[in-house]
Amino acid sequence: MKVEELSQYGKTLSGLPKEVEKKQRAVVLHELRLKFGLLGIVSFFIKLFFEQRALKKKYPEAYKNSQKISKSAADEILMMIAMFNIIAKKEGRDKAYEFVKGIFEKIAVYSMPALYQIDDLVRCEGDVFDNFVKFNVAWFKAMNEEGTWIVKEIQKEKDKLTFKVTECANCVIGNAYECPEIAKLGCDHDLAGYPVIIDKVNAVFRRPHTIAKGDDYCDFMFFRKGTEPETNLPNK
Repeated sequence: MKVEELSQYGKTLSGLPKEVEKKQRAVVLHELRLKFGLLGIVSFFIKLFFEQRALKKKYPEAYKNSQKISKSAADEILMMIAMFNIIAKKEGRDKAYEFVKGIFEKIAVYSMPALYQIDDLVRCEGDVFDNFVKFNVAWFKAMNEEGTWIVKEIQKEKDKLTFKVTECANCVIGNAYECPEIAKLGCDHDLAGYPVIIDKVNAVFRRPHTIAKGDDYCDFMFFRKGTEPETNLPNK
């Protein structure tokens, strides 16, 4: 099989398999049970319902704009912001962010391999890193077309692929809801998810800049393993 024949090739985040979405929901429910207990979780879901309704009423344009990505994405973002707000009111914004961040890090273990269809990708004919590059280019182009990211530059070099993203829908929507913390969750997802797959495709992931964490752009860089430069810069 060629990498271009994979069912996830050229798909966006909205193309994740249903079984992966089910696992993600199970992770969220498990973490909420741990935090609130079996009795407390009932009260939490009641608050979650009313907080989501209040957000739609207070920020109708934010919800409307998020639907341009997809209806499911708009509802997931709304739910996460509502969850964040409920916890923030009681424990503060820093603790709320850390809790939701932990959920995204656990979800990434399932979503990143599914996004890249990693078990099938590594069996495709040809060099595995070159196939990973092709898959990434198709994915970033699809995300750009969808409007989730604005990809200003795609640069392919020998043993290196770079994407420069100048606008992120997570940041735009997070700011529109007056919840900029929510934008960082996509970054946190990547930092937890790429280590799960990156060795399998003979690659190294570097991202020293992200918009959500204070930079003017995001720079996704993928090197063939062994060709990456030494650096003390942490991934964001």
